[in-house]
Amino acid sequence: MEFQPAVRSAGTVLAVTGVLLPPLAVFAPLGAAPILGVAAIAMIILDWRRCRAQFGASAGLAMLLGGLGLWASASFLWSIIPNHSLFEGLRFLVVCAGGLTLLAGGLSVTKHERRRIDKALLIGLGLALFLLAIERFTHQPITRWWHHITDNYLPLARFDRGVIVVVLSGWAAICAKEGSWPRLALILVFLATTLLMVSEAAMLAALAGTATFIVARFAPRLASAAMIAGTLVLGIAIPIATPGFDTVLALHDNLHAIKPSGIHRLLIWRFAADHAAERPFLGWGMDASRAIPGGQTDLNVMLPGLHYGEPAQALPLHPHDAALQWQLELGIPGLALGLAIVIWIIYRVGWEKRLSPTRRAGALALTMAALTIGLLSFGVWQAWWLSTLWLSAGLFAATASGGADDETLTPDDPAS
Repeated sequence: MEFQPAVRSAGTVLAVTGVLLPPLAVFAPLGAAPILGVAAIAMIILDWRRCRAQFGASAGLAMLLGGLGLWASASFLWSIIPNHSLFEGLRFLVVCAGGLTLLAGGLSVTKHERRRIDKALLIGLGLALFLLAIERFTHQPITRWWHHITDNYLPLARFDRGVIVVVLSGWAAICAKEGSWPRLALILVFLATTLLMVSEAAMLAALAGTATFIVARFAPRLASAAMIAGTLVLGIAIPIATPGFDTVLALHDNLHAIKPSGIHRLLIWRFAADHAAERPFLGWGMDASRAIPGGQTDLNVMLPGLHYGEPAQALPLHPHDAALQWQLELGIPGLALGLAIVIWIIYRVGWEKRLSPTRRAGALALTMAALTIGLLSFGVWQAWWLSTLWLSAGLFAATASGGADDETLTPDDPAS
């Protein structure tokens, strides 16, 4: 069958994205943002008609994202860093527009294109794993050459972001495979990668995603309901339930099983929660965590009994928790909109009738993996992180969730 250029365009853009994203993320994970931008523009230029036809599937998500972006942009009126808040709010809207375009393109591809994108993504993931293996077992020669580094010791933590990109985008490849054994093999490969690269955030995300995949494969709505409940509990409870400074100091002195990084994280959360309570409705302004009064103070100075061992800021750039950052910077409305976005995604995936059981389970696994990282690690507004989420979702939609010509629902599908 001969495919017209308009039919080939979305598939080509996503295939190129699948090849480039994983290996680039190993050494330059911040490159996810320009990849999303270029891919979205290419989609608009080459295949706008097909993308436009799929925007309706994400209309609810677009409205929620637009509401959050507009509220974030409006926060410049009361932000402690107004110009920065306005810029970041507008940039968030631009990134989301690009992400929705890529997602629409992914939903529009044909079976022929899906197979091509799947192959391209497998090549990209294979290259990324090969590069990680070289760096892990041969003393990081590429990194040393590229950055002209001569130090004897280079921490593997520099690859954390790249490993996370591999883990998230890997779910598209896992669910595109037919048969349980190929899927299991890929899952084990990604779990082994997180272990060998000593990436704790990626390991937690991979384990949480795998557990969700297993449960959701047989009880998708139960898994979805549990994820929604857990999101609400964590989003609301963390500011309240995070232990006070005195309690954290006691844990640091008496419970050595908690790593120093864990103690630091608890202290950051307590500091952020206390300041969120000072401006509960409006917050401090979009991405204003970096400028919160006292945030740059060394915790060893703030808490003389801490004895942390090295300088540790009370709030280094962001709270390392998406829900807490929404509340700290955008108040109760920001938290409500952020949680609504997550819940909308989980609900739509869990109750989507066109998805097969395996692909629905994979979509929930990807969502859980992203939530795990978002609630523990990066700033919620970081362009590379938002772009990674959109690219992973777009590739998943293209290779695993299909569209009108998706695989036939099986009799045991609860949605059928």
